[in-house]
Amino acid sequence: MAETAVGLFEHHGAADAVVDALHANGIPSNGIRTLSKPSAMPVDSATSTPAVDFAAALAQDLSSMGATDRECETYLAGVRRGNVLVFATGSHAQAEAAISVMNSYEPIEVEEFAGAVPALAGAHGKETATHDTISLSSDQARAKTEGARIFSW
Repeated sequence: MAETAVGLFEHHGAADAVVDALHANGIPSNGIRTLSKPSAMPVDSATSTPAVDFAAALAQDLSSMGATDRECETYLAGVRRGNVLVFATGSHAQAEAAISVMNSYEPIEVEEFAGAVPALAGAHGKETATHDTISLSSDQARAKTEGARIFSW
């Protein structure tokens, strides 16, 4: 059974650093993939809708790994905002190692609970950025793993 560690990162620089660290920790190149919002979406046919095609392909990929519909929507929303997804697929041990690496680079947390979390006032009276935590409810129980998570498929 393949397992995939998935982390959502704020920008390309963070995702590139994660990929380098994954390589340094023995994750093979053919098991690592990054995904961000394309800067240009080519039109394949007269009926093609590139943004919809992109969203459908990402949702299909995530769903095939075991992500719920809400998780797919949440990750897609992050990518649409300019965040970058990093995938690391391999054995259970490789996925666990990838989770450790990803979490050391502070991925955006995707918390699972019912209801949304409003932006909270920080310790210095400043509002915490709403992109730091993406909230969703889930049909499946999945352990929170500090931002990055593992999907078994």
